[in-house]
Amino acid sequence: MLDLIIKNGNLVTKDITKKCDIGIIDGKITQIGENLREDAKEVIDASGEYVIPGVIDPHVHIHHPFKGKYSADDFYTATRAAAFGGTTTFLDFAIQWDKELSLKESLEKRISQSEGEAIIDFGFHVCPTKSEPEIIGELGHIIDMGAPSFKMYMTYSKQGRMSDDGMLLYGLDAVGKKGGILGVHAENDSISLFREKLSIESGNLEATDFPIAKDNIVEAEAVNRVSYINKYVNGNLYIFHLSTKEGLDILAREKGTGNRITAETCIHYLCLDDSYYGKENGHRYICSPPLRSKEDQDALWDGINKGLITTISTDHCGFPTELKDSGNGKYNATPNGLPSIGMLLPLVYTHGVCRGRISINKMVELISTNAAKTFGMYSQKGDIQVGYDADIVIFNPDREIEMKADMMPTDVDWSPYEGMVLKAFPTYTISRGQVIMEKGNVIGDRGRGKYLKRKII
Repeated sequence: MLDLIIKNGNLVTKDITKKCDIGIIDGKITQIGENLREDAKEVIDASGEYVIPGVIDPHVHIHHPFKGKYSADDFYTATRAAAFGGTTTFLDFAIQWDKELSLKESLEKRISQSEGEAIIDFGFHVCPTKSEPEIIGELGHIIDMGAPSFKMYMTYSKQGRMSDDGMLLYGLDAVGKKGGILGVHAENDSISLFREKLSIESGNLEATDFPIAKDNIVEAEAVNRVSYINKYVNGNLYIFHLSTKEGLDILAREKGTGNRITAETCIHYLCLDDSYYGKENGHRYICSPPLRSKEDQDALWDGINKGLITTISTDHCGFPTELKDSGNGKYNATPNGLPSIGMLLPLVYTHGVCRGRISINKMVELISTNAAKTFGMYSQKGDIQVGYDADIVIFNPDREIEMKADMMPTDVDWSPYEGMVLKAFPTYTISRGQVIMEKGNVIGDRGRGKYLKRKII
């Protein structure tokens, strides 16, 4: 007997759209076809609805620090919101905040924070903060532990997070040879700090001054520099949160030479722009890189369709209004980040598919399949195939909901998407064959999420 059968749905993967049934046993997809037998413990009738692979968000920050405090959500409340919006897997960061800890210890600490809390499955990118030869030797051991993805910050020297160019060179070399992938936060630290000093001296520290202080050259120069380093060592580079036309142009040039680079953008760069900084409480939209112009936004959609950008993430960081307002509107005293976990599916579907910018198959590729392939989860997640985890989302393409912050089952008290009329909020979210969200009610058990050991093939 099947544990669960999904009947009459319109199955959508990156390659196909067809009406069929899906049978599930022990958390795995066991059958896909028309008119499957109905002797199952549970039957979901998905008539008139789309059935897609569970969303994978490869870039979130949960319980993230700021001046001795933390973002509002923890691994339980953040993953409730994720499940509400159809996200079944996420990748967070194990940042080496305590430089006395090894990378292994930093990763183990982060895993222990999430185990017993997360509703959905998860993994971590490991983030070195020490630019020392000893760290290079640790990278291979971390890959062997099942965490083959890393992140290095090219900025935030004042916070002690930045990796210098020597660390980038040797890190890209080591990770590339070992079969991992190294991502970067690509912003030029020196230009950012110099511009901040000028802003302080002139008193121009409003939210509207922020995208000027971190204008497009800040990202583009860093993308250009790290791309050259990657080509020199034949590394495997991932650009987190690409946001500019200039950065995209560099990416196109480098990929044309065979440089091994993968890039994501974030949903806020695709549906918000720098005009939001001029709105009431515009400082709450401060994130790095900043929101960009509509010209940049159009270029990013074009880059998606050309295959230059292959994943979309949220870069979720759920600071509450109390912390967002603590800097009195000054951009250099406001915590960076936007609360967006669980919003990938409705935002990409509404702003991408419904507006004719991408197909629904392309959407699945961008918010599920490519992340699974890039970060070592494919053959388990990111697709609907026999033998894969039964991570599945079902949604009604015609249902519209006006976004309200209090819709999301999270402790974050605001949303940058407030008031948007969105489609594709799920009817069901299924993780490893278990319904964890049904018709707006998150019913997944606290701590049921599993840590994923990954291997990039």
